[in-house]
Amino acid sequence: MDEKAEGQLRVIRRVVAVMQAADIPAWLFGGWGLDARIGRITREHGDVEFWVERIHAERSKEILVEAGATALTTQPPEESCEFALDDVLFSTAYFDRRPDGSFSPLGRWSDWLFPPGSFGDEPVALHGTPVPAMSVSGMLAMKEQFPHLRNGRPWRQKDLADIEILRRLACLEIGDE
Repeated sequence: MDEKAEGQLRVIRRVVAVMQAADIPAWLFGGWGLDARIGRITREHGDVEFWVERIHAERSKEILVEAGATALTTQPPEESCEFALDDVLFSTAYFDRRPDGSFSPLGRWSDWLFPPGSFGDEPVALHGTPVPAMSVSGMLAMKEQFPHLRNGRPWRQKDLADIEILRRLACLEIGDE
């Protein structure tokens, strides 16, 4: 494992520990979330991303800053907060629960819709550490919807590869039921 991945893993462990100590749920998503669902590191990652329920947005920012992270003013505050910790960038993006059990963010991404069960309680193992991660169905919905969102962009090659992996994982989960 290279130095960048080691630093990102340290930040993931730190954020998970700090958030759990404050009783604030946070779920990995993006490339690290997929790797957590797979159970191993599959590629280099540009960033680390967590989902946090909006009702915990301000408190999560406060406790992460208390833990040594620097909050950056790079994102609309109703949508997310980007941080730097030990030269590693990570972010917390915010979602709301909807009456039908689904989830969605606000702002530029309010047309994204995540299915019920996207944010569960059961951690998965990432490089030997239990971490909460967005569900396979939630990450698949994110990826599949992205180019169709009003602020979406076309899929990149890694998005297409992720969709293929997520679809296989979803089939395996259905087979386990």
